[in-house]
Amino acid sequence: MNKEQVRSLTLAFLMIGSVMLGLFFLGVETDVSDKPPTITGEEPGDFLVGEVTSITVSVNDESLDDIYLEVSLNNAKLPDTYLDENGQYAVDITGLNVGTHSLSISARDYLYQETKWETEFTISYPEEGVTEIILDNFATTIDYGNDAILTGNLSHTSIETCEFVWSDSDIEQEQLNVPMDDDGLFSMVFSELNENLTITMEASCGENIFSTDKVTINYIVVKQQDNDENSTNEDNNTV
Repeated sequence: MNKEQVRSLTLAFLMIGSVMLGLFFLGVETDVSDKPPTITGEEPGDFLVGEVTSITVSVNDESLDDIYLEVSLNNAKLPDTYLDENGQYAVDITGLNVGTHSLSISARDYLYQETKWETEFTISYPEEGVTEIILDNFATTIDYGNDAILTGNLSHTSIETCEFVWSDSDIEQEQLNVPMDDDGLFSMVFSELNENLTITMEASCGENIFSTDKVTINYIVVKQQDNDENSTNEDNNTV
């Protein structure tokens, strides 16, 4: 084989190799069958604590085995984020406190095509109502030596959580528990009053959301002996 033949064959092989290499890169650049991953996920929005325990996201792609998944909960990356055989991943949110939270998902395929998905949700405590001390109609002007009555009821959706106290001095320093039944009804008697009396009552209720109420009752003691003395003096002045 002479030099011209060798040269011709070499050029031919180079041309064939160039064409095949060009077709390879052309095929890679124009391959539109492999699209970026798609992500769908649950968006719970606002819910009460305990109602939702996890958020599931689903990833769809031509090759799920090659997906790199990155999950961030409140801007903190979670470890061991792998899709199951159905392309799903469940984010455990049982450890979250009440408040607003964010979840971010990123899925990337072997061609480094990336898709992101985000959602925000808010966890709240259930409504517990307000604390209210409701007093009955009773006399607060008391004749000297008579008893004073104090009755009413404590209102709250969870009476069993209430702390209900009273004091006839500084309630922050000295206090006693108010006797009441399971429905919050209470009745107290202050016997044989011989001077004015001020009673302060304070209640605090709630399991997760606390509310308070405070009332003050002023008993005024009227001394009847003043009238008796005036009558006696008038009798003594009679001629």
